[in-house]
Amino acid sequence: MNKFKYYSSIFLVLTLSFIMGCATNPATGRREFVLMSESQEIEIGRQMAPKIQEEFGGLYPGNDLQEYVNQIGQKLVAVCDRPDLHYRFKVVNSPMINAFALPGGYVYVTRELLAYVNSEAELAGVMGHEIGHITARHAVRQYTKAQTYQFGILAASIFYPEISQLGQFADFLAMAIIQGYGRKNELQADRLGIKYSSSAGYDPYCVSSFMKTLKNIDETTGKKGYHGLFSSHPETEERIVKSEEEAKNVTPPSGDHFNQLREEYLSKIDGLTFGDDPKEGVVVKNVFRHPDLRIELAFPQGWAINNGKEILVAKHPEKEYFIQMTLSVLGKKLSASEFARKVEESYGFSKLSGTPQTINGLSAYLGTYAGRKRKIGEIKARIGSILVEDKGYTVMGISPSSSFEEAMPFFASTINSFKRISFKEAKEIKPYKIRIYTVKEGDTWKSITHKHGLQPDEAQTLALINAFNPENLPEPGTRIKVISVGGN
Repeated sequence: MNKFKYYSSIFLVLTLSFIMGCATNPATGRREFVLMSESQEIEIGRQMAPKIQEEFGGLYPGNDLQEYVNQIGQKLVAVCDRPDLHYRFKVVNSPMINAFALPGGYVYVTRELLAYVNSEAELAGVMGHEIGHITARHAVRQYTKAQTYQFGILAASIFYPEISQLGQFADFLAMAIIQGYGRKNELQADRLGIKYSSSAGYDPYCVSSFMKTLKNIDETTGKKGYHGLFSSHPETEERIVKSEEEAKNVTPPSGDHFNQLREEYLSKIDGLTFGDDPKEGVVVKNVFRHPDLRIELAFPQGWAINNGKEILVAKHPEKEYFIQMTLSVLGKKLSASEFARKVEESYGFSKLSGTPQTINGLSAYLGTYAGRKRKIGEIKARIGSILVEDKGYTVMGISPSSSFEEAMPFFASTINSFKRISFKEAKEIKPYKIRIYTVKEGDTWKSITHKHGLQPDEAQTLALINAFNPENLPEPGTRIKVISVGGN
């Protein structure tokens, strides 16, 4: 094909796509070029919802809390820019601080986010932000922007609309859930969140107040969450300032005041599970314990630990050192050496050395391997392949090859900490629960933590979940959230 014909074809595709793909954005009223119809958008959300829901731990048990969150959501739907969609609001059983939306009207908040929210108005602001992503069609717009650079896919989407976009769109949307939709779209969602929540009668300043809570969590603990907020500190500050400026221009829809509904909210989350759910294993300090599997693994102090559904991962606070543990259910009896070979093959590593060993009475194989990982480059790995009845555990430490010797002591101590725990120890693993406590005269954060069976250094966590400075305590008589061991 000569250049003229080639560019003519591209021009034809783009012209047709513009004609066929223009739609009015419900949130802005502007005509925009998109590569997905509303019916396709709704269908993709419908297909993705059960998969995403399961990935985030499934629905949190408790119909009362689910109904409460749905009622707030439906108040916001009544005043949003796309009220004709069927919106579904769910709480998922995840220890991550997050909230996210899928195209077509699916909005999720994690139970851990609810633990850090301090009023119904703050929750309405979060949910309004997520509804804003749906009403402004941010996922569809971002996807369209990416696809306009891929002419072959573009042509296929125009001339063969039955071709499924779910696979590519799912990958894109998963990234957006984690990282956000970019500065411009996140700022727009903030504005829409304020618009919808204030129109429903909620205090518009609660949007910026919750952002400040999340910012304090990040700065104090390094625990990141809620997509899009922590891409950079200057951007976070900008969003807080702009949200406060936006709130100044809002007036109550009726009456002479906005609602925060703090006490009502606290009553609804009394008994909420906090942190890890024991059915997925529990991380206390730097130690992971699983009551059903009856295993324990101790990570290095200060490492960030993520207890995922399929994999347990810890990362050094500053360096590219990682330790992960995965579980394999074995169909046939294997020696530790045979299991180690399967692990080596599955990762495509080359073995440098290795030997069968016993770790805390368990049959194991310890090996050192070489390989390559995307974003890191040449790596070395220290792997403990450990057998426990019909299960094989892979405890793997990974670092760049150049710093492997420095990282090795971390990897060795973690692998060697793997052990089984007794039935009695397993039975004693209980979930943490949010309870509501009334501050008494003479209370301090440390005395309250001691009273509820927590460690002294967890006083900071109590202050954070209540949006207080650890140096200050609410006045006596104030109801606050506390974390109770075992839910008592």
